[in-house]
Amino acid sequence: MEKTITRQTKRNICVFGAVMLVIIAFVCRLISRNPSTPLYLNKLCNLIRTLIYAGIFAVWGVSVYRRVVQAQARKFLVILAALMALWMIVRAFKFYFVMDETAQRYLWYSYYIPMLFIPTFTLFVALSIGKNEGFRLKNYTFLLLIPATVLAVLTLTNDLHQCVFRFPEGAIFSENDYSYAWGYILVVIWGVFCGGSSLVLLFTKSRLPKTRWILWVPILPFVVIVLYVVLYALRVPFAFAIGWDLAVFECLAFTVFLESCIMSGLIQSNVRYEELFRSSKNLSAQITDRDYNVRYAAETAEPIDRETLERAEAAPVVIENKLLHNMPIRGGRAIWTDDIEELLEVKENLELTREELKDRNDFLQYSYKKEEENKIVEEQNRLYDLLQSKTQKQINGIDRLADEYKRAKSAEEKRRIIAKIVILGSFIKRRKDFVLLTDYTPMLPDAKLTNAFAESFRVLGMYGIKGTFSVQTGNEYVSGELLTTAYDFFESVVEIAVDKAKWINARVYEVKGTLRVGITVDCVMETSGIKREYPSVTIELEEDETELCLPLTGGAK
Repeated sequence: MEKTITRQTKRNICVFGAVMLVIIAFVCRLISRNPSTPLYLNKLCNLIRTLIYAGIFAVWGVSVYRRVVQAQARKFLVILAALMALWMIVRAFKFYFVMDETAQRYLWYSYYIPMLFIPTFTLFVALSIGKNEGFRLKNYTFLLLIPATVLAVLTLTNDLHQCVFRFPEGAIFSENDYSYAWGYILVVIWGVFCGGSSLVLLFTKSRLPKTRWILWVPILPFVVIVLYVVLYALRVPFAFAIGWDLAVFECLAFTVFLESCIMSGLIQSNVRYEELFRSSKNLSAQITDRDYNVRYAAETAEPIDRETLERAEAAPVVIENKLLHNMPIRGGRAIWTDDIEELLEVKENLELTREELKDRNDFLQYSYKKEEENKIVEEQNRLYDLLQSKTQKQINGIDRLADEYKRAKSAEEKRRIIAKIVILGSFIKRRKDFVLLTDYTPMLPDAKLTNAFAESFRVLGMYGIKGTFSVQTGNEYVSGELLTTAYDFFESVVEIAVDKAKWINARVYEVKGTLRVGITVDCVMETSGIKREYPSVTIELEEDETELCLPLTGGAK
């Protein structure tokens, strides 16, 4: 009971503080409207009023963010608080900072943006209530923003059509002399419709007994809002006398309306822990602050030392036959225990079974490991043999060149031999890449062949051979076997022409669905070996040039 009284006292202090701030703002208004008030004091009072109202709505927005449970309702309530604070700021600019009459009039028109959207978002809050925390409104629900937006645009463009406010013909447009048109009636109807619908939805969705008198409290501020708007529209002096101005009165009234919905339980919040824990008979749970001072506790909750609680922050801790949980929440920790006696018995039986299975599992693991090692060795041997068979010719060539390098006398000859070794080494590297990739997947991106050609032409440049290449297969992915054949064919030509050629051109292109490799060398080269290796190749010899073309479909070795 002591905690309940303390929390209720804090709540009363907050309400009393808000009321006192509103009274101070009202006093400031009276002082500022007194003709004998000095100018500096007038401005100071107006500034204080604006800061008080904007501050009240900002603090209320932070408050509902901390209290309201349903995520989307919480977001809409924060938007409502922001709209109210924005309304106060726009109002301050209109009255205290802007001197131009046209700008003042448009700031007056802009009042109707929050005036239209505050009821609309209140309806969104009501639609979100009664759902789970992660609930999100359907997208079509936000079509309700269309009427509010249309009416807001209609009001902002009033100078063009005067469908919301009518001004005397020939007179300067001024808020001191106007009448209401049909657009204003629609604005009022929309606000009353959204507010009334919100109230009805909140009542119908509430699971609390309708006999509780506190549930009917939100009706009073709603009726006051509707009554005041009607009196204000009719320009009854009484409305101006008690309401000060429309912006302040409507924002305060909507805040009271929504806060009363929260306090009465129509909008679910997390402020009724006392009732929850008093009703919890078989629940060993408690809520503490960050220093582990208990704020709320169930009757069956057992006291637990702080050291154990801190150990439970990282992971649940076993205490005798119970499992202690410690979960962070906003502002503190939630702590509870689960009875795990039956689970411990099951665990003990499982431990016995586990010991029986452990030996067999170890044997199976050993057998599996050996089998896996054998398969790995077999796979490595297979890949090694495959790579060796595909590049043995070039490996033999490197061995031969290494012997020639030992016998070479001039630096130029040694340089050319090294360049040849680099050319063969580059091919071996790329060829192994093709072997491994093709063994993994039959289709490869044609960029692989482009990269292989690029590296080969870079090393050919070390040998003094220039050239160009292009790969245009027409498809992003091509058979790895065909790409490998194209690169093998290119390498075979290079190995024969390397000592004579100064320039080589290589092209991979598509003709009527068939990929072809075309290679042009600027010298006459021996082609009998190429013909034996690739029977389908077409060779044209000219005076100082050799052209070779290999169709890839059916052209692989």
